[in-house]
This record gives sequence, structure tokens and C-alpha cells, in this order.
Amino acid sequence: MLRSTPAAVAGLATIALIGGAALTWSPSDAATGGSRAPAQRTVPARAATGPVSCNGGAAKSLATRLSADPFSFSGTSDADVAVPGAQVTVRGPKKGTDTFLITFSAETYYAGGGWMSLEVQRDGVPVAPFADNGSPFAFASEAAYQSNSAQFCTKIGHGVHTLSVQTSTTGDATESGWLDDWTMSVQRFE
Repeated sequence: MLRSTPAAVAGLATIALIGGAALTWSPSDAATGGSRAPAQRTVPARAATGPVSCNGGAAKSLATRLSADPFSFSGTSDADVAVPGAQVTVRGPKKGTDTFLITFSAETYYAGGGWMSLEVQRDGVPVAPFADNGSPFAFASEAAYQSNSAQFCTKIGHGVHTLSVQTSTTGDATESGWLDDWTMSVQRFE
């Protein structure tokens, strides 16, 4: 019988991702011997755009917001809800653009048949990666307490801009989402 080590599994996962495969396995699947992916809505086909870059230079600053106050909300049927306090106002450079890397992590719980999505917006417009294909970016999909994290990247030019975290659920008011102990970090690079 072959034994797999975490390093071997990570190596194979990396090779699979480079080859364009999608991974749906999780450590909890190992305990049950299963493999599952969250149910997703059927979305219209669109042209593949491939990976895009969002590179920056030297680090310039860090802004962080933290909250230990739980935030729960009823299902939104894909309508965005602002995460209270998860907002940072930044002033862009006088010339050119700076790169902003936004990381949001939280303890999550989701009750429903779809998933809880997450989106970072700059001045009300989604920041990459975001779902422009009708399938919201999944952040949590289980009725279990978990710690989840996602990163978003954008270029910002001159002026004052607001970065905010929005959440939603794919289902109606019978579903619910919950976020707690969250951190929003905004790193700025030349």
C-alpha cells in the first residue's frame, strides 16, 4: 500500500493546478473517504481570460481593521451586505498607481443550500478576483465553524478611494451567514 505524505500531496496538487486542474479535496474528505465540492449554480459560458497580474514594488504601508463582534445576516439572494467596520479609506499617489493587496479572514458559519460569498469593492466596484459570470466568489458553504481567508488585488490612482468588504448568500431569507473575529488587512506597494 502506498502512503502519501503532506509534502507529496502538496506537490501533486501544485502540479495539477499548473496543468489547469481544479481541486475539490479537503482534509475533512479524508476522514469520510469522499470528495465533494459545494453545489454551484449553472452559469452561462464565457471566454477564458486566464490569470492576470497585479504586481507591485516596495511595500509602502499597512492598514488593518479587526473586529471580535459577530455579524450575522439573513439570506440575501446575491444582494451585497456591507460587513460592519470592514472599510478602509486610502489616498492614491499623485502620479501613476499603487498596488493594494487586501486580505480578509474570518471565522465563518453558513446555513443553507448554496454558499456565502465575499467581495471587496473599491468605490462600489468589485476588486479582482470577483465573479462576473453570475457565480459569486464562495467564502463559506458549510454549517460548521471554520476559519476562512481570501485575498484581493487592485491598482489605485490619484484621489481618495474606499475599500470595503461585502458579503451575500446565494439563497433567500431561509439561509443565513455569520462572520466573527475578522481581520481586514490592506497592504500598499509602489
